[in-house]
Amino acid sequence: MAKLVHLSVVPHDPILPGAARGVREASPDARRLLDGIARMRSGLEASRPDCIVMAGSDHLCQFFMDNMPPFLIGKAERISGPPAYEQADFNLEPYDAPIEGRLARRILTQGFEHEIDFAYSDEFVVDHAFSVPLNFMRPQGDLPVVPIFLNFLAPPVPPARRYRKVGGIVRKIIEEWDEPLRVAVIATGHMTNGVGGPYMMRHAQQPESDWDRTIDRLMFNNDVDGIVAHSSWEEMYAQGNNTPGFLGFVFAYGVANGAPYSWKDYVPSTHQPLMTLLEWNEDQLNGGRA
Repeated sequence: MAKLVHLSVVPHDPILPGAARGVREASPDARRLLDGIARMRSGLEASRPDCIVMAGSDHLCQFFMDNMPPFLIGKAERISGPPAYEQADFNLEPYDAPIEGRLARRILTQGFEHEIDFAYSDEFVVDHAFSVPLNFMRPQGDLPVVPIFLNFLAPPVPPARRYRKVGGIVRKIIEEWDEPLRVAVIATGHMTNGVGGPYMMRHAQQPESDWDRTIDRLMFNNDVDGIVAHSSWEEMYAQGNNTPGFLGFVFAYGVANGAPYSWKDYVPSTHQPLMTLLEWNEDQLNGGRA
């Protein structure tokens, strides 16, 4: 049977890779984040995965407000990106890897059996929400990936309880698969974040909001019901127009299925938006039965 062996939430801020390569100046907070990501990368490597399920969003790169699936499985032959304009604008490195087509099709078809009607695509380019975490966590590009697109941007966005349910069902589908695969799941998302609006640089004066502190406390207590309760569109959007990206965390908590995280770092900063790193190792995910 397939087994879940690693789960992490990794930021996709397109500024971080430049800081990692020395192209941009790295603040002490950025260095702390990069060190934390390196720790999670070592954790991923130690879990010896055979493939990665990567859950991220599309920043209006190929889907738009008039055609935005809530949950989509990418089942092309390869995952590649980001588009050329993002590579140029942010000095990002490309990512290219095979897709684990059998698992992609299994999640798609078995989703129907669990009341999740995934959309699918055989032709797509991933943006920095996928390429940045994957380049940080598995820069070799040697493992097959299953991309899952989550809608954080275009209302109506499904409620948080739906993201939690979808995460749990993805795990169930993986663990019911009669294949001896070790599967890692990587998700990405935001804490308080605004892009192009009045909250875009709020972190320079206010590194964390009351909502961030509330969510951090709920994470510390592994209060997933509380996290879901504070993840309504209205409450998140009030923190900044990109804060609904926090639903990526909710998806990950669904995958964790109640297991408390193994390691976490919460990094408020005046230099970049607040970011939280989360990791669950194999032992934690399986109740001490790794």
